[in-house]
Amino acid sequence: MSIRATRHLVRVGVLSVLGLVVGATTDAAGAAEPRFYDKDGERLPFKSYDEVEAFLADAAIVWKEKMSAGTNKHKRKIMLQEGDENARAILRTSYDIKDTHGGGFVDSYLSELAAYKLALLLGLDNVPPVVRRKGGSLQIWIENATTDAARREAGEEPADPEGFERQVKDMIVFDNLIANTDRNPGNIIIDSHGKVWFIDQTRSFAGQEELRYEDKLTGCSRQLWARLQSVSDEEIREAVTPFVKDYMNALLVRRSLLVEAISSRIQTQGEEGFLFDAAAP
Repeated sequence: MSIRATRHLVRVGVLSVLGLVVGATTDAAGAAEPRFYDKDGERLPFKSYDEVEAFLADAAIVWKEKMSAGTNKHKRKIMLQEGDENARAILRTSYDIKDTHGGGFVDSYLSELAAYKLALLLGLDNVPPVVRRKGGSLQIWIENATTDAARREAGEEPADPEGFERQVKDMIVFDNLIANTDRNPGNIIIDSHGKVWFIDQTRSFAGQEELRYEDKLTGCSRQLWARLQSVSDEEIREAVTPFVKDYMNALLVRRSLLVEAISSRIQTQGEEGFLFDAAAP
């Protein structure tokens, strides 16, 4: 049995205990088999997020280059290779944490790892798989995609406006939870299937004990809402403590506030007016 297969079985066993694995055809996020592609548009053979993680952890780094856009001082585009498999990834090494009045400032690759783990715990599969490696975080590159900023600049509408809007609403719920201070149209990726990917969560998980975007909460998928209520504090601690333990209490406070805020909106607007079935492009 290969190292990757062994790691996959171990992860599945652990996740089954947590109730996150529904069946053989679902991954750690409880989602259908993920679709990732190489730079030529060919589908990569990953059957689960666990397999993507194993590839990111084990594959050889063939080359790296500086990013051509964004705040690229601590980012590199990477080409990975393992056997016949080739895939690009992004390496982040930023680590800037300042404790200040009102919650502090964070710009850290560790926040990217925490965001991914928390998203999986909540059943969200919109954060690309990422692992800790090479003194930073290594995350799969989303090929054949555009940023929401580029879409807006081109004056284009999403292919599925309702599906896009629903994914963005869940993103806003998630950003309130993780205290993301850097969400902008350039950090929202739309792939060729209409799936919205949440990227660049490095400026998240500081010590703010308030909801940063409470006024932007206009809806939430029933699936995410159920997990927000049912996931325990201990599960959250286990998922993210290795990365953001100093800000754990603030995260738990925000979760409570977020549940209260959504409950209030449901009471005012009714379930049908605020909740919806998750989009699945």
